[in-house]
Amino acid sequence: MARSVPPLLMLLVATLLLLVGVAAGCVPEQLVQGCRLEEDNCVCGLGCDTTFRYATREQCQEALKEQKRDQCQSSPCKHGGVCSQITRDPGFHCLCANTGYYGHTCHKRCPTPEEFSQEGPEARYPIECVAI
Repeated sequence: MARSVPPLLMLLVATLLLLVGVAAGCVPEQLVQGCRLEEDNCVCGLGCDTTFRYATREQCQEALKEQKRDQCQSSPCKHGGVCSQITRDPGFHCLCANTGYYGHTCHKRCPTPEEFSQEGPEARYPIECVAI
């Protein structure tokens, strides 16, 4: 006999996934269980599909063996951003959360509320700049 999951538990799990997604800087539809290369290691867990490139640890370890050059060695991330090695060009991804900067290499200063209010109505506040 199959047991049903209580609605309150389902709501709690959905809320936790949403919070994890917001904290990681992605929407719930982008959350994946996977692995990524970080400083010559495979790091696995739950995160954005843009940072967790590999579906399994085995795929990640195979990619690690094939890597010719660690793109993070040159420290491309500025202002304390954390570099993660990925297989897509340019070979790295900078995590800029909590640095006060955003952009591909954490090189753009987060706008103040006054600066952002001067942007057009279609402007989107950079997710990396949201303080939680």
